[in-house]
Amino acid sequence: MEDLVKELKELEELVIKCMKCGTCQAHCPLYKKDFFEQSVARGKISMIESVYEGNLKDASRILKYIDYCLMCGRCKNNCPSGVKTDEIFLRAKSALRKVEKLPSWGKFVLKIVMEKPELLSRISPLMHIGLKFGSKQVKDDVFKPLFGLYSRNVASFAKKSFCDDYAGFHQAENEKLRVIFYPGCAVNYMYKHWGETIVKLLKKLNVSVYVPDVNKCCGIPAATLGDMELYAKMVDENRRLFKSLDAGYVITCCPTCSYGLFDMGETVAHETFDKKEMDILVFLKEVIGLSPKQLTLEKTSLHIPCHYNHSEDALLKNLITDISENYYELKDQSCCGFGGTFNLKNYDSSKNIVKNKTVEVREEKVKKLFTPCPGCAMQLTDGIIREGGEADVLHPVELIYRGLIDSDVSEDKTEEN
Repeated sequence: MEDLVKELKELEELVIKCMKCGTCQAHCPLYKKDFFEQSVARGKISMIESVYEGNLKDASRILKYIDYCLMCGRCKNNCPSGVKTDEIFLRAKSALRKVEKLPSWGKFVLKIVMEKPELLSRISPLMHIGLKFGSKQVKDDVFKPLFGLYSRNVASFAKKSFCDDYAGFHQAENEKLRVIFYPGCAVNYMYKHWGETIVKLLKKLNVSVYVPDVNKCCGIPAATLGDMELYAKMVDENRRLFKSLDAGYVITCCPTCSYGLFDMGETVAHETFDKKEMDILVFLKEVIGLSPKQLTLEKTSLHIPCHYNHSEDALLKNLITDISENYYELKDQSCCGFGGTFNLKNYDSSKNIVKNKTVEVREEKVKKLFTPCPGCAMQLTDGIIREGGEADVLHPVELIYRGLIDSDVSEDKTEEN
């Protein structure tokens, strides 16, 4: 207990910035659902203070409240005092895990996903088979999003992972730039077609692409489960890989991976980072200067992920309106409720948070819902299926690449005529 108090006391410099004003209540998806003070940042910070100030002797009692968090960052992004709530909660959870040990399922997830990516790649065909033959018995539990994705053919539960098929250097015919594409676990194992499209699109735009031989997780699941040491290890391993490759940019298509490796990652990393990191859409717009024309007449909408760089929100919206003639802006701009491991631990809460958004998508008869995050795509697909909606959940690059291919075919026919 003395060691725990000492470790939590180290957070005091971050904690004392919280003025307990309650602004976080207006932005916390869990507080909006529960109206429970311990769900919101102010309440969690008060509990952490109560431990290191000696007012709460049984520290293990607060772990479930600290752990009940989407890590969406909305409290941090809207805090008038600039409190780094995400760092506080992750470090506090790590300290409290020394009192309340991680459950067996959590240890299994960390062992396989973090430390045995090659093994995870080998068992992915078993996931594919299990989903195919188990879909009739699917229950309303933590695996439903995966079954939902399979039934709608949104995710490519492939016999091989993305890195199995695409590892190595992909030389563009008229190379202008070289980049490293970091797929992340969700793209590597479930949204393989996103990764394939990004590599093909970049090559078509004269950008050569490095794809890692093995995808090493960004480490965020370890951090959210309370293992900050393992998280730091994964950040460092990925940064060493990036430094070893001859490219000026690291391109991502998962905002949470970007957050884990480069934003929060900066607070735990020992390895320096010597390249520019960019989301694929920002790279296409700002570096390549891509301006796609209208590519669909269907009603479309956009979900912006919580971990997306919100200085780029306008760029993302402009890109979607460029490719869509019939764009509808969602009234519900809240978190989708996925939260990675939060979805596994609190599926009922997770599905309730996404409900308003997916009901709106159904009622407005949206046909294509874009989001640049695989976790959000999984959650939104699950919610749309549950609400009986018809929208396909897509990454914008899927339509952009299709448009470039169609444009080439059209130009070829014109030349022939």
